[in-house]
Amino acid sequence: MTATTTTPAAPERRDFGSLRLRGRIWYLRYRVDGREHWENSRSTSHREAEKLLARRQAELGLGVLVAPDARRVGFADLEAMMRDHYRVRQRRSGRRLATALAHLRRAFGGMRALAITSDAVTRYEAARLAAGAARATVNYELAVLRRAFTLAVAARRLPLSAKPAISTPDPHNARQGFFEEADFRAVLGELPEALRPFMEFCYLTGWRPRDEVAPLTWDRVDFRAGIVRLEPNTTKNDEGRVFPFDVLPPLHALLERQREHTKTTERRLGRVIPHVFHREGRPIRDYYHAWRAACQRAAVQRVDGREVVVRPALLGRIVYDFRRTAVRNLERAGVPRSVAMKLTGHKTESIYRRYAIVAEADLRAGLAKLADFHAALGDGRAAKGTRGGQPGVSAAGGAR
Repeated sequence: MTATTTTPAAPERRDFGSLRLRGRIWYLRYRVDGREHWENSRSTSHREAEKLLARRQAELGLGVLVAPDARRVGFADLEAMMRDHYRVRQRRSGRRLATALAHLRRAFGGMRALAITSDAVTRYEAARLAAGAARATVNYELAVLRRAFTLAVAARRLPLSAKPAISTPDPHNARQGFFEEADFRAVLGELPEALRPFMEFCYLTGWRPRDEVAPLTWDRVDFRAGIVRLEPNTTKNDEGRVFPFDVLPPLHALLERQREHTKTTERRLGRVIPHVFHREGRPIRDYYHAWRAACQRAAVQRVDGREVVVRPALLGRIVYDFRRTAVRNLERAGVPRSVAMKLTGHKTESIYRRYAIVAEADLRAGLAKLADFHAALGDGRAAKGTRGGQPGVSAAGGAR
């Protein structure tokens, strides 16, 4: 007696998909967006399998069909796609992305992507704001989640209908905080000596402290041409930048002093120091605690045995305020905005509105014209009075 083997039944053809018996279980086979999908009906009943296939056909017609492999996509897959996206695009904000993903993971980790609904996102948003997170911070986290879903849809890992509605309200975070010269000098005097040239460069140029000033190397400083430059793809907007320091005496003197200091340190350590700003040859990476302590010491002094706030404007100041200060100083000096934006690396004028910076020279010029107008009105009334109070006669003697 010979053993016989059973082969799976041939699929039953229909207008949409087909059914196929594997062992005792019926499987559905259908195509969505050009991709073939096999789905286990989890039933030995041919009739139940037919009903499930009809339901999938109806879902396809309504645009809500979710393929079987889409049901297996979880938050971990969304996170992996987002990390790969940043890596391929060579984004420099990887640290910020990692922080945002960590918060999202605590809320959605282990969940299937299809379970991350609009309601779930709203609950997450409310919880983060209640925990004290800034509106702009929560917006960034929501934008990361929204982008992850977009990538999953583009890769056909998820249907468009699975993407939750995620909005990011305007945080209304107009930039505030400026340094007057006296306040800046007060903080500078309280800083560790190694940080003073770094902070003064930020104050004079308005360049981004962490991303542009800290990595600055001597090969980008040309003393013969009198310029310091940033190469393309090394700035936030990926555009190169040139700052002619030889026409700004304080900046020129600063770089000369820093070059001499670096040469002295190189001879003492016996090695080349590539970075312009450094602590004993090591690049400046962390300055938060030193900066905060310096602001506190410059703002508060002891008078008659008690602490008195003598410079309240320094409380809560951040290093990034130098960027806003430099832009305002350029405005006050009457530098055209197109030139100022090239010097500081701003791509659009909208940043000026976010910084709440007003061109004071333009305001003064406008008010001067208004003053002339009121003066002319006054002269006209005086002239009118000297002509016998004749109504309708101007100072020039003509009818109004």
